[in-house]
Amino acid sequence: MPKTPKPPKLRCFIGVKFSLQGEIRPLTEALSQIDDEAARIRIVHAKNLHITLKFLGSVLESQLDEIEARLKQLASRHEPLALHCRGIGLFKNSLWLGISPNDRLCTIAADLNQAFSTQVPGSNDRTANTKPYVPHVTVARFSREAKPQLLIVKRQYEDTHWGDFQVKQFHMYRSQTVEGGARYSIIDSYSLVDPD
Repeated sequence: MPKTPKPPKLRCFIGVKFSLQGEIRPLTEALSQIDDEAARIRIVHAKNLHITLKFLGSVLESQLDEIEARLKQLASRHEPLALHCRGIGLFKNSLWLGISPNDRLCTIAADLNQAFSTQVPGSNDRTANTKPYVPHVTVARFSREAKPQLLIVKRQYEDTHWGDFQVKQFHMYRSQTVEGGARYSIIDSYSLVDPD
C-alpha cells in the first residue's frame, strides 16, 4: 500500500528588514578580502539581512491563514519605531551587528513569543523561547579557523555607528536551504499602526 504523502511544510520566522546595506559596505568588503579557504567566510546576501523577532519552525502550509491573522492583529497594536545599529560581535560561527536596546522592539518580540507560546498551528516544533531577546543582524558565517582574522576585523569596527533606520512593518519569512547557504523570501508583511 503506498504511503500517504505528508502535508507540505514551510520553515518560517518573523523578522524586520535591515536597510543599512550601503552603510555596512566597508565591513562586508573587509570580510571579502580575507583570502583563506579554511576560514570559509560566507557573507550573508544583502537582501537576506534581517533582525529575527520570532522563529516559528516548520509550519503546515494549510495553517498559514491562521498564523497570518494572528500576526496582522498583533502588528495593529504596535507603532512604527526607529532602531540604532552600532558595533559588531562574534558568536560561535557568526558575525553580527549590534542593535541598541529598544523597549518597543523587545515588546513586539515578547508579544510574538506569547502569541506562539506553545505551538505554531500545524507545527510539531515547540516555539516558546525563555531566553532574553537580543536583537542583532547576522552578516557572515565562518569556520573556527576564521576567528583570529575576524578578531582583527572586530577590533576595527566594534565601536562603529552604522546608522539608524525606521521600522514600519515586520514580515513573515520562509527559509529555504539552497546551494551556497539559505534563501529567505517574504510570505507576507504586517504594518505597524501610526496613532496619527
